[in-house]
Order: sequence, then structure tokens, then C-alpha cells
Amino acid sequence: MQVFLDFFFLVPFLAAYLVWGLIPAVWVLMGAVIVQVAAQWLLGGRYKPKPITLASAGLVLVFGTLTVVLKDPVFIKWKPTVLYWAMSVALVGARLWKRKGVIHAILKSQAEGFSALPARTASALDWAWLMFLALMGVLNIWVAYTFSEATWVYFKLFGLTALTLVFGLLQGFWVVRSLKTAESE
Repeated sequence: MQVFLDFFFLVPFLAAYLVWGLIPAVWVLMGAVIVQVAAQWLLGGRYKPKPITLASAGLVLVFGTLTVVLKDPVFIKWKPTVLYWAMSVALVGARLWKRKGVIHAILKSQAEGFSALPARTASALDWAWLMFLALMGVLNIWVAYTFSEATWVYFKLFGLTALTLVFGLLQGFWVVRSLKTAESE
């Protein structure tokens, strides 16, 4: 259910893009993220929208509004990059000012077993995600300015999502291995 709620907006956006093009699809996207967040608030509990969902929805509304009012798709193309770079800056800020690992804190909030993660691994997790997110922002803009609009739409919907999933899975395997190594020592 959570995955459905997190990715709900992709289906109507893609359908609208295929039928009407990018600008009308952005209108649909803005409506879909409003429905998405409202549904998560109404369901509450574990389905309550996460801060990243709210930030992404806010950026969709801001960049989407600029896109439809100015009839310029460049704004919506920048939205993923702004989100990725903002998350990178947040990770740097947390590391520099609070001296705490954000990714490790998120993992610990999900399951107690992650408390045993070695400090060095926890720190490396933050830096790995920081670099990954910064690179994803660059990659998004490169595709947006180098390839056709259709290529960017498919890359945004499927490429960036797949890259994030693969990176997350690789991180998961690395974390589990680190936890097993820490337990055996």
C-alpha cells in the first residue's frame, strides 16, 4: 500500500503525457500529488506523508505552476535536480552541524538491529547517498538538455527510479554485510 501511495502520481502523469503532451501532463501531475498527499493524510498512521513526499509535492506544485503558466517545460525538468541537490545539502548540513548520520538514523528508526551498524559504515552511508543524489541531479539535467523531451520523461519516470532502487538495494546488501561482520567481531 505504501509503495502505491508513494508512486501513485506516476500513472496519471504518464497517461496524460502519452495522450496530450507534457504541459497538460504537468497539470495532471499537480492534481495527482495533491490527491496523493491528501490520501496519505487521511489514511494517517504509517501512511502519513513523509517529509520527502511533502518536499517533492511542494516542488511539483511550484515548478509545475511555473511550467504551465510560462508554458516552458524547463521548470518541471529542473524539479528532480532541485530535489536531489536539496537532499544532498541536507545530508551535508546534518553531517557538519549535528555530527550525525541521517541515513543511519532513518535505518535505526525502521528496525532496532541497525543500531549495531559500525560508525564508519554509518558515515560512509551518508557520504555515498550524498554523492549519489548529487550525481542524480547532474544526470537528470544532462538528459533534459541533451535528449528529446520524450527521452527525458521516460528517463525521469523509469531511469531515475530504477537507478535509485538499484543503489538502495546495493546499499542494503552492504549494510547487512557490515552488520554481520560487526556481529562476528
